[in-house]
Amino acid sequence: MTEPFKDRVYNQLLAFAQYSYDLPKILEFVDRYSPGDKKSCKVLDVGCGYGKKLKPLQEEGYDVLGVDINPQLIATNRAKGLNCLTVAEFEGYGEQFDILLMSHIIEHFPPGELKEFIDSYLEHLKMGGYLIIATPLLSDLFYEDFDHIKPYYPQGILMVFGDRYDDQVQYTSHNKLRLLDLWIRRRPYIPQFHPGRYMSRGTWQNKVFLVWVVALILLYRLSFRFIGQTDGWVGVFQKVKPIHK
Repeated sequence: MTEPFKDRVYNQLLAFAQYSYDLPKILEFVDRYSPGDKKSCKVLDVGCGYGKKLKPLQEEGYDVLGVDINPQLIATNRAKGLNCLTVAEFEGYGEQFDILLMSHIIEHFPPGELKEFIDSYLEHLKMGGYLIIATPLLSDLFYEDFDHIKPYYPQGILMVFGDRYDDQVQYTSHNKLRLLDLWIRRRPYIPQFHPGRYMSRGTWQNKVFLVWVVALILLYRLSFRFIGQTDGWVGVFQKVKPIHK
């Protein structure tokens, strides 16, 4: 059955408005830092969700595995032919990886739990391997996510895991990281308190909001990213041997 024209236009505008600004940069960093042949590059996507990174990486030929705490998502991903495990299934997994991905996950942890969480997965990263973190910064939209705890900055990660920092007292780690690459995310301004943002898709309020968002995206692009906001970052950290003082 052919999709009605107005529904097709709405869905195209929605896809335009929901463009992932992080995903292309994450995939670019994986390509840039993957050691040698893609088929021999083992990638672990921690908190893989619906597999938005698993699918393109698998299609590119990477040896990629996803892990997520939600068993329903894992079942859905497996039905789509994606390679992934639940957290329980991953326990005791013996292989090590060349690249770890943590995309939009660290902001869901308080500091002490985050330190233990990152440490637990760094044990599965080869020495010299790469941890890629994508995470939001504090903005008007940050706490719209029900379980966002706090934003984290590259400096904060390095205070605990950095190989050249010694000014963090409360938390420390035997796993050490060195920041190699950093991309600061800018996106269009997104209106926060507008009824259409929270209404069901397809309602007139939601349609007005969608048109407004599309107009702001076009303004952002026409201004060469000037009329927008800085609201996230993607960083590449290399696992290194600790410096003994």
